[in-house]
Amino acid sequence: MNKKLIALALAALPAAAMADVTIYGSIRAGIEDNKTYSSTFGTNAQGNPQSGVQINDWTSRIGFKGSEDVGNGLKAIWQVESRLHMDGTGSDNLATRDTFVGLAGDWGKVRLGRLSNYANSDMEQVDPGYYSGESVGGLGMFTRLDTRHNNAIRYDSPNFYGFSYAALYAADETRANVNGTRTNAQLINLGLSYENAGYFAKYNFENRGDANKVGAGLKDWHRLEAGYNANNIYVALGYQQVRGYLGQALDSKNNVTGFADSTGVVYNVAALNTAFASSASTFDVTQVVKTKELALTGGYTFGAFTPYLSYAKGYDATAGSKTISNSGYDQFVLGLDYAVSKRTEVYTSYGHVNWKASGVASENSFGLGLIHNF
Repeated sequence: MNKKLIALALAALPAAAMADVTIYGSIRAGIEDNKTYSSTFGTNAQGNPQSGVQINDWTSRIGFKGSEDVGNGLKAIWQVESRLHMDGTGSDNLATRDTFVGLAGDWGKVRLGRLSNYANSDMEQVDPGYYSGESVGGLGMFTRLDTRHNNAIRYDSPNFYGFSYAALYAADETRANVNGTRTNAQLINLGLSYENAGYFAKYNFENRGDANKVGAGLKDWHRLEAGYNANNIYVALGYQQVRGYLGQALDSKNNVTGFADSTGVVYNVAALNTAFASSASTFDVTQVVKTKELALTGGYTFGAFTPYLSYAKGYDATAGSKTISNSGYDQFVLGLDYAVSKRTEVYTSYGHVNWKASGVASENSFGLGLIHNF
């Protein structure tokens, strides 16, 4: 991101225009020891992940937002939020995160732009920690579908006796021609919430149209989270079911080349290869692949310390009416947050994933980092 250009642009704005502009963000980085399939260390000759020390960014960001009273109970609202990489990797371009313009009033708010789905913006209570994309020090597999969508419009309702809801629509601006048929892979996302006296319950649904025509992609996804967060007690339970299409044929060794939910994989492709190898020929790659997962997190705050313990379970996936034996996983994460001040935290965690597939190595991560919010 060109920081000098941003500074010049802000300096050029008149004082009145700057009056309602808020600059905010979060700087997060840590040292990690990762032994995972997704780390840059790759795998050894036996196909098992190799370990090593990394200095990684933990999803830092910077944002600019503001509003203007336009009368009749309406406000114009806007936001430009961008990803930052404290470790010097990645592309720090403008507007890579939630970026929008919209209107807000007593009736709620409507926004247009690049917008989070409901799970990404309003859920993830089962995954409160900080970690990199190469780490298993958090429940990143459970929350893998939490993302943002381009070309989106989203409505958020006002709170009514603890209840609220949201609806997002993302247009398909490509409309590809597949086998002589023009597809429409539009996306619909719905969210429902109830919060009262520390108790909460949230539901997310997402559907991608025409996934069957392209033979890949998310078909539908349900997630439910519920729990309690008050009086120093933190408990969150989550359950989700994802259906998508395999999308790619197996290679010459019957290895899975990609499960297709919206991120391209349903768990970890390397871990599923062994589970598929002995019986892959019995599965039709055009059939629906379904996964079910459960997650539970508990924590308790005493003084400046908050320890967390998380557990996630991935059940055996299914393809059509057939079960893919030993394709699930078990994950444990132990985390500790220390609040240095109101805006600065020290966070550490250890995570371990055990894959059910025979011959597939487990994964583990240890991280220690610093977070500062502004």
